[in-house]
Amino acid sequence: MTDQVRVAAVQFATGTDLDENLATCLRMLDAAAAEGAELVVMPEFCNHLSVYDDQDHCRSVTVSLDGPWLGALARRSAEHSVYTSLTVTVPREGDRVTATNVLIDPRGELAATADKQMLMGNERAHLSAGAEVSPVANTAFGPVGVYSCMDGVTFEVPRTFAVRGARLLLNSLNSFALDEARLHIPVRAVENGVFVVAANKVGPLLPAEQVPVFSQALGVPPEALNGAGESQIVAPDGTVLAMAPRTGEAVVVADLDLSRVEPDRLRGRRPEVYGPLAQSQTSHPVSDLESEVVAGCIPSAQSSPELVAEAISAGASLVVLPELTPPPPSIPPGVLVVTTALRDNQHLGQVLSADGVVHEQAQIHHCDRHPGATRSGTEMSLYPTPLGDLAVIVGDDHRYPETFRLAAIAGAHLVAVCWQPEHRWECDLALVERAAENRISVAACGPPGPLAPTTLLDPPADSLWNPNRSSPYNGTINTPVSQRAEPDDELLIGKLHPGRAVNREVSKDTDLVGGRPWRASAALTAPLAQATATG
Repeated sequence: MTDQVRVAAVQFATGTDLDENLATCLRMLDAAAAEGAELVVMPEFCNHLSVYDDQDHCRSVTVSLDGPWLGALARRSAEHSVYTSLTVTVPREGDRVTATNVLIDPRGELAATADKQMLMGNERAHLSAGAEVSPVANTAFGPVGVYSCMDGVTFEVPRTFAVRGARLLLNSLNSFALDEARLHIPVRAVENGVFVVAANKVGPLLPAEQVPVFSQALGVPPEALNGAGESQIVAPDGTVLAMAPRTGEAVVVADLDLSRVEPDRLRGRRPEVYGPLAQSQTSHPVSDLESEVVAGCIPSAQSSPELVAEAISAGASLVVLPELTPPPPSIPPGVLVVTTALRDNQHLGQVLSADGVVHEQAQIHHCDRHPGATRSGTEMSLYPTPLGDLAVIVGDDHRYPETFRLAAIAGAHLVAVCWQPEHRWECDLALVERAAENRISVAACGPPGPLAPTTLLDPPADSLWNPNRSSPYNGTINTPVSQRAEPDDELLIGKLHPGRAVNREVSKDTDLVGGRPWRASAALTAPLAQATATG
């Protein structure tokens, strides 16, 4: 097994003619091979646009795994002696059709296939989602995971590959959303400590005659329905090594040293706590809430009683303090204060009201800052409040996407985070993604400093499938609304809308939490050694 590999992400447009699309794939494979690529990643739906007249039409434009369309690509891969990864639609038993990720090896043989787990919007009308854990592919440069588009908008599918030893993730996309490149692609690299190669489409994602219909139904301008490009290669620390432009065909190449993966990102996981992730049951957030909540975060622990009073005077009904900050001596009725404390070998998140401590949440994962916290929590619990059902996350639990997912599955509207992040990616990518992929409001408070970790994050008011938008479409699917304290700020006051957690659909029939790939998440609940052995 070699650690060194040159990879390429290629972006291009496809249409409704299978022969033309194959010719494009072959031409772009030639271009990538000419750049010395040993592995080439292509977009999703390479054989045909993902819009169909009916089920018969959908099935008529599929390509068989052993058929001539993929056979031609396999022969060209063998000619160049490269790995090729792409997503096509494949006929299955009955009239089922799947969006299937295909990895072809340098001999032109099928190295792995993986059916898409989470379907997006209109895809659900004609395609069937995968129902099993996708296999990890063994390659000359080690274990690899292949997935497509919506499977990378939530954390589960990429994580199942990482916990089973994948050092490199290959993501094929068919997306017009700008938050793919800004958020969803790089966060999958950094939260798992692996490399990611992602290839997106450019050009129209719909037949020309369908554009007005979709434009009106989605409430977005027609030009927004083009592929967003920005195919990219990302390092384990979140650094983007190469990125293609927003428009136009492109090949971007990078030389990877896979020994740079960071498996320590996964070693603190607690699979025995994650059981609900692999179960279908999901609690839906209650809907009877106030329309907005004023939250106050106080980075400076030095003068917190005075600043707490200032926050409350500004209307805050939720006040979040940095970890281990003593609570104020008195709390007015109707106000909740969140902090943490060490007691009985546990690090506890605490919610306090005028009646004292009303809720505690034990730290779930080990945290080097709190060596005395030798007793770890075994579940994520919620505290019901008039502001919404509240979860508290402490220590380094924020580094584990499973923690936030447990809160969302339990029906949380709102998460208070008392933290002390060490890396910029924790603030700029990971925490933002936790709010996005779970459609929850987040109030995070940490000590002042260059990372500026004190942040308020809110789900956007409009989902994608919304012709009556409250604001113009900004090009993203689900990027949270962010308010962030400056490094020297002592107080952050802002409004949150926890009631938006009730709407977890980012597009028609696409529920980020209820529609999560829970069957695939079985790999997340297995002990690390077992998960790796069965990958």
